[in-house]
Amino acid sequence: MHFENERFVGHTNFRGGLLNSLVALSVTDVAGVARMGDEIYRFRRFFNKARRQGVSVSFNYDGVVIDVWIWTEFGYSAADVSYRVQESVINVVSGLVEDKIKNVNVRINGVEQKTSA
Repeated sequence: MHFENERFVGHTNFRGGLLNSLVALSVTDVAGVARMGDEIYRFRRFFNKARRQGVSVSFNYDGVVIDVWIWTEFGYSAADVSYRVQESVINVVSGLVEDKIKNVNVRINGVEQKTSA
C-alpha cells in the first residue's frame, strides 16, 4: 500500500515469479556461487518447483522468509559466500518489498570445481 501525505494512493503487486527471479539473479552474481538448485529435487518434475530452481520466497505475518539453495565453487570459503549471498538478497528485496526481511536462509548443497574451457 502506498500513501502520499497520509492519503492512500494504491497498491503494488508483483507477478508470481518476479521476486524469485530477481533473487536468483542477485545470487548468481555473487563470486563463489557455481549454480543454484537442489539435486534431490531436480528430477522430480512436479514436486517443490521452488526448491528445484533454488529460490523460495514466503511472506509471513512477521516478515519475508527467503530460502536459497546453492552450490559453491571450489576454493571459496562457504561462510564468506553465504554471507555475500545474504547481503545481495537483502539489498535486492529490501528495495522492492516494504515488509521486514525476517530470514535469508542459505543452504549449501555441495562444492563444484570450476572447469576450464
